[in-house]
Amino acid sequence: MPRNEENLLQSMSRFIESGIDPLSRQTELWDRYGETVAVLVLDSSGFSRVTQSHGIIHFLSCLMLLRNIAKPILEAHNCNRLHFSADNISAVFDSVDNAVSSARELHEKVYESKLMLTESERFRVSIGIGYGKMLYSETLEGHFSEEMNFASKLGEDLASGDETLLTLSAYTKAQKHLVHDFKPQQVDIAGLTLKHYRDLFIPVC
Repeated sequence: MPRNEENLLQSMSRFIESGIDPLSRQTELWDRYGETVAVLVLDSSGFSRVTQSHGIIHFLSCLMLLRNIAKPILEAHNCNRLHFSADNISAVFDSVDNAVSSARELHEKVYESKLMLTESERFRVSIGIGYGKMLYSETLEGHFSEEMNFASKLGEDLASGDETLLTLSAYTKAQKHLVHDFKPQQVDIAGLTLKHYRDLFIPVC
């Protein structure tokens, strides 16, 4: 395979097979596969709980409706790459502003859709947003970086339904009028203190 057609992981595999430590080529790898972007990671609430109580077909139906809602919103805010995986959505933008605007509209449109998780519980999503230089591979894995890990942790593990959490880097890069309602938070994870900013979507009844 020509080198100009290799993705990140293929290049690293070639180095390793040739007895070359990829660390000795990290400048080359960053120059070739690095890009500075904002990432949005969306998770849906209640996957395990509702699958057990209502069955997988019910939850998958909700996910398909969510994807139909999310895709045009993300594309309208100039999403560069979009990936669906189980009950998660990841999207990549050139700017944090577009990611934050997408998050707000996603919460609003999911609420307005009246999509229900159960007979008495509406469908909700949680979102994490990060920003920084990342390595990108044309594989299912997508982007690799500390900010990618943070955004995933925020969106999938720390955020509750209707919440958007921003990493410190994303918050700093955003225009202040877009994030003036976000409140500073921090949490200790595996010996690391993760500072972030929280916004809660409150439906207007």
